[in-house]
Amino acid sequence: MIGLLKDRPDLAERLIVEVTETAAMQDLDESPRFVASVRDLGCKVALDDFGAGYSSFRHLKTLTVDYVKIDGSYVSDIAANTDNQLFIRTLLDLAEGFGLKTIAECVESEAEATLLAEHGVTYLQG
Repeated sequence: MIGLLKDRPDLAERLIVEVTETAAMQDLDESPRFVASVRDLGCKVALDDFGAGYSSFRHLKTLTVDYVKIDGSYVSDIAANTDNQLFIRTLLDLAEGFGLKTIAECVESEAEATLLAEHGVTYLQG
């Protein structure tokens, strides 16, 4: 696969590799090297399930990912859940400070999509 991506930079630049926060934290020495090698191929990297596991802001800096995926548990019922709204606003401010794009998982209603877009989430995922 590495050979294919090296020969097809047009394909690599469209590929986003997702790494769960939990998996990334199991080896803090190897995970940043893995992320760097994937990015060197021209791919983007998303830190998946952020907020569901270790949730250390240091991870965003250490792993040098391109996207942060907001765990669906924070998206569900966001219109009525002020705690989830606070978490998402805080995460969005942090992601913006690191220059990261955001992806909200499990967006299932127009109300959720509208609220998340108003807050500044970059991408919505159903």
